[in-house]
Amino acid sequence: MQVGGAGATGVRVIVGEDQPELERFAAGELCRYMKECFGLAVEADDEIGDPGESLFLIGSARTSRAVAAAVADRGFPELSEQGIVLRTVEYRGHKALIVGGGSPRATMWAVYELVERWGVRFLLHGDVLPEPTEFEFPAIDEVMEPNLTIRQWRTVNDFACGPESWGMEHHAPVIDQLAKLKFNRIYAILWPFHPYVHYEVRGVTRSSATLWFGDRYPISDDTIGRDVFGDVDEFWNPDLPINAGYEELAAAGRTHIHNLLGYAKSRGMECVVHVATTEFPSEFGPLLPDFRKTSQLGDVTIVPGESVGLDDPALSDLGSAVIKATVDTYPEADYLSMMMQEHRQWVEEYERAWHALDEKYGVEEICSLESILELAAARPMPLGSYSGAEARAVQEVKGDIVNLYFLDRLLDDLKVLDDTANPKIKVIWESVAEELFPILGAISKPGWQAHVSLDYFPSTTAIRDAIRNAPKLEIPAASIFTLHDDNVGILPQSTLGSLHDMTQQVRSTGWDGFSTRYWLIGDHEPTVAYLARAGWDESATPDDVSRDILRAACGDACVDDMFELFQEVQNATLILEQNAFTLAFPAPNMIMKSWIPERFPSELEEVREGYVRALDLARSAARKSESNGFSYPKYWTGRLEFGIEYLNAIESLRNAALAEDAGRPEDALRHTQTASEQMRVGIEAYAEIVWDQSDRGAIAVLNEHVYKPLQAKIAELAPSSS
Repeated sequence: MQVGGAGATGVRVIVGEDQPELERFAAGELCRYMKECFGLAVEADDEIGDPGESLFLIGSARTSRAVAAAVADRGFPELSEQGIVLRTVEYRGHKALIVGGGSPRATMWAVYELVERWGVRFLLHGDVLPEPTEFEFPAIDEVMEPNLTIRQWRTVNDFACGPESWGMEHHAPVIDQLAKLKFNRIYAILWPFHPYVHYEVRGVTRSSATLWFGDRYPISDDTIGRDVFGDVDEFWNPDLPINAGYEELAAAGRTHIHNLLGYAKSRGMECVVHVATTEFPSEFGPLLPDFRKTSQLGDVTIVPGESVGLDDPALSDLGSAVIKATVDTYPEADYLSMMMQEHRQWVEEYERAWHALDEKYGVEEICSLESILELAAARPMPLGSYSGAEARAVQEVKGDIVNLYFLDRLLDDLKVLDDTANPKIKVIWESVAEELFPILGAISKPGWQAHVSLDYFPSTTAIRDAIRNAPKLEIPAASIFTLHDDNVGILPQSTLGSLHDMTQQVRSTGWDGFSTRYWLIGDHEPTVAYLARAGWDESATPDDVSRDILRAACGDACVDDMFELFQEVQNATLILEQNAFTLAFPAPNMIMKSWIPERFPSELEEVREGYVRALDLARSAARKSESNGFSYPKYWTGRLEFGIEYLNAIESLRNAALAEDAGRPEDALRHTQTASEQMRVGIEAYAEIVWDQSDRGAIAVLNEHVYKPLQAKIAELAPSSS
């Protein structure tokens, strides 16, 4: 059926009622964008209209009778499951364009590829549309295949400033944009303290759950930026009940994740869920002969203690239960990601674990334990690495040997997946120490993968050419790409240049793609646009993609200013990463850990100067910006004003600590009051340009972990009123 009649447009979009739902959705999207771009009122139909009409044939020769007939002589091109085709043909006397792919989701990507060629640009925060023009039927004959077949987007994760705080009202629009950008997976990291997986073990029933490691973010009339939160008295994920009991919270949590995975599936994405098999809510601690609180944030989970044996029955039951519960709760997931602990705390039996793996798989013939430990001890550590990094590398290897043995025992010996709702779910080994790459192929089954983090920061990964120099992997692999690191935290940042270097390394090494890591998303529109383009076009460069996106989002007059702004922010990010500054990690000690009786470092002065130059560019761009929805230069004005004031406050705190150390309490108080006022100004500037839920979460974090502690310190330093 046609809105306004076929003759009114001279165009038809052809899709059959029996075609896959995703192809019918794609046809509807094509009609919608034809209205947006050309003012054509067209709807999807399966009828051929009057002679002279132009046709868009949606689908493949397997799914569409019209496409099959149109390619009967020439044949449909050979495509992978992800390949797309845009091909002009003659069909029943009509000029027609096949918009199809090797699968229904690839057909959807073909529609979005065509729409991009019409001038639409897809940002995480929405579309940028060109001025409407007169429609001209496209003459295209092109087949496209991705050069990076894993294009994965991490979500849920942790911290109030990250997608842990997003409800479906926040997830769904981003997933829509990711589908347009041809991302093909989402990854839901479900931490052990989250209310998303319920289980019982040996008579102990899970009874606790929380968000962001148990931190809370009350909102009151004196909260800076109060208006951005609406009518709430606490910042929280809107899909979950506040202050509910465990059962109500957990039920809502499961619904939330089902909705997230279901929505991603409706946009053609595979789904990955994370399971932690050696970290549990604290109520399960008494089941183990020994346990430790995790060295992560908060006090809400435990890990096995040093006296817990590799084959401890209770630990095996716990690990089995959480795997089974995760798969049974989310059988729609395609992959189960098993991440190594960030801080390896269960390492004591690594030699026994290695010998057991050797007896089963012959891993000692692949690489000896002695050589692996030597390689870990000699792992190159870039400029600015944290103290003790070399020892941590050895600790990683030992801990990962223990974990690989334990997981192999659960998956292969005890066959815990066999008795689940999805016994064929595939496994992803995540963040295994690089020295152990050679043995992963031996302990993996067909279809399993490795997702790899070779260094904490993108810049340090790029500096040491870590992906090219890593030991060979015999299974499909993706590199973890950090858009926004939690150590740099809430400060403005951009890792685009470093991720370009990593993308080139991934391609040259033969790895299969990337998985993003981030908390805030507002800083990263050019970066995400580049990754989306680079996954299909090896010639894509950060400069070209950035200028293209900035031109669309801000207008021609702003491009040079905004481009230089991003160069300044990238340079500042490099300094923060390579000096391992953790100034704005979103935790309770976020600001007060800068109470250090030392002068403000020259490196931070350089970062601040870069932010100041970037702010001048943002203001210049804002004056020139065309009205096109939300003002991107204005957003960056607020972000940079905040970043400068945050660094100003750190300098003031260091001056306060120096004054206290020198026995000058009045000066200590004065500098602390200055820091508090600087942060008030910075938070207000940020609150003026809040763009999304992560920005709101950042404002909540800054109030609770920065402004309130500064006020408390002022009260501590102030002379008694008596």
